[in-house]
Amino acid sequence: MVDLKQTLGRFLTIPGVKLAVLVGRDGLLIEGLSRDGKEDIEAVGAYMTTGLNTAEALGREISRGGVVGALMEYERGLVSIDPLGDYALVVTLFDNAASIANVRRMVKAIRNEILEALDIA
Repeated sequence: MVDLKQTLGRFLTIPGVKLAVLVGRDGLLIEGLSRDGKEDIEAVGAYMTTGLNTAEALGREISRGGVVGALMEYERGLVSIDPLGDYALVVTLFDNAASIANVRRMVKAIRNEILEALDIA
């Protein structure tokens, strides 16, 4: 059986990643880890679910299809939202753009593990 906390912990091995959250599409926290504990994991997950829903609505409106991933850049870091089908998404918070490729590779590498653990594969 896949340990979701351990699986998400693999994101924290990427330099600059501060937070990794697995959240349901309903905004409820499934699992989350923070490097320093400063962020409210539940709030981050809930807000990012809303952000993804908005991005998906825009994609439909402009006829661009479904969201494959979303990236938000802030003054002091970035947030990545990666949908895992219709039921969950992975949210990562990291310091700079140098980590983007590593975060994207990790999402692809662990996608099936997470879906199996959630029994929605």
